[in-house]
Amino acid sequence: MQRAMRSLAIFLFLAAGFAGQAHGQCILANPSFEIAGSGDDVFGGWNQFGAVGSVAEATHGAAAARVSGQDDGSWNMSAFWQRLDCVPGEQWDVTGWVKHAAGAPLIGQCIALVNVEWRDAADVLIDYDTFAVADASTPVDEYIAFSAVSTPAPAGTVATHVLIGVLQGQDDPVPEVHYDQVTFFSLMPPTIDDMQWDDFPGGSSVEFADRTWRVKGSGWYGPGPNHFSDLPESVWVDGEDRLHMTIKFRDSIWYSTEVTLVDMLGYGDYIFTTIGSLDQLDIHAVLGLFLWQYGPCWGSEYMWWNPYNEIDVEFSRWANPGAEIGQFVAQPWDWEGNLVRFDATFGAEELASHAFNWLPDRIEFRSWRGGPAEESPENLIFAWTYTGPHIPRPEQPRVHINLWQTSGPPATDQEVIVADFTFVPEGGPAPIEDLVIWATGQIVTLQWTAVDGASQYHIYESSAPYGPWTRIITCYTNSQDLVLTGERKFYQVTWE
Repeated sequence: MQRAMRSLAIFLFLAAGFAGQAHGQCILANPSFEIAGSGDDVFGGWNQFGAVGSVAEATHGAAAARVSGQDDGSWNMSAFWQRLDCVPGEQWDVTGWVKHAAGAPLIGQCIALVNVEWRDAADVLIDYDTFAVADASTPVDEYIAFSAVSTPAPAGTVATHVLIGVLQGQDDPVPEVHYDQVTFFSLMPPTIDDMQWDDFPGGSSVEFADRTWRVKGSGWYGPGPNHFSDLPESVWVDGEDRLHMTIKFRDSIWYSTEVTLVDMLGYGDYIFTTIGSLDQLDIHAVLGLFLWQYGPCWGSEYMWWNPYNEIDVEFSRWANPGAEIGQFVAQPWDWEGNLVRFDATFGAEELASHAFNWLPDRIEFRSWRGGPAEESPENLIFAWTYTGPHIPRPEQPRVHINLWQTSGPPATDQEVIVADFTFVPEGGPAPIEDLVIWATGQIVTLQWTAVDGASQYHIYESSAPYGPWTRIITCYTNSQDLVLTGERKFYQVTWE
């Protein structure tokens, strides 16, 4: 079987390679299959051959790739593929999710496979690796994570092709396989892990909101680009555990600031609480609260599929005095439907919270007056839910906070105080199980066993026993009294 599979894969992919878009690039495009292609291509960025299509059952976003057997009575293959630049000795790590359908499962000698091919300057196949990522023994209708590391690219290699497909065994029934969230990163230094910290050479960090944040710079970096400073007089945390971000003029240079959380938090609710008059920022200043992932290269030609996993909450007038101060963004910002703007005013000492709840199928942006526990319709400034094709993928995006200059320096030094940062994982922490609730008149008392290591507790209420749940208050002891108003409520408590 292995010999037959190898010969067939070479023949079919060689034929497809000559007809496809065999151009070089440095990063896998549209890896979560969210952007539709043009012409006969199902997905933008991907070449294809055989019986291919899309499905809505995805691990991330709204679409995944489908490959099916061609059912011609002999060994055959269908696949999507891309070409990336490569050098001899380079190894590649390929990951993703795969599923085969109960209605058309992998039977007999059918397999779902990933090929990593090595090609020379004439685009002639030198050699390749094959990895079986699902077969007849794999559970059906369930996405399974896969990961594989290639052998080193042989001498003469100038490009690699990564292929995800299905091989239909001779006389076997037609299989259907789905793929989603494919990554393909080189293991040659600097790796994708190393690249996340290229803009942070100084080694400076601050402790804020019980987390460690690295400070960008010092040096000339994007966005802008700007000069960034990592000096303590540029970025610091005060005695009340509040983060101070600045734009300052020093030694004939305007310096911006940025911090990045060391940890990757993944899906969940990211809440930034600021204090002060954000609407009074200089028209050339930008406060960014965002997710970002550094990639192996930069180019405007890649922006169409959000390679850097960026979403933003930003406060700036973008050098236009008449512009609204706030915006929520899914990158690329100029894609139709990816940006909304809103206006607001803030008091000099006012607390306000700004958040994005990043989920596999949407992003829930909100801004409200007060701290994290004071989110309510009455306090809401603006909200927007994004369900478009540019939702960040759970690869390596980290949360960033920056204060930088656009279209020239500000008239005076700028400063923004971030009073807190709160993160609630997707679905929230597991509810505390020993919650006891009783009522005395209009007072409802909640009590539970204190959790070792908990710094705070979040209380949620619902009109139904199984949700949906709304967080109503945060407290710091293992009991809380609430005033009962209106209809009966149900409660649960989580901890952080």
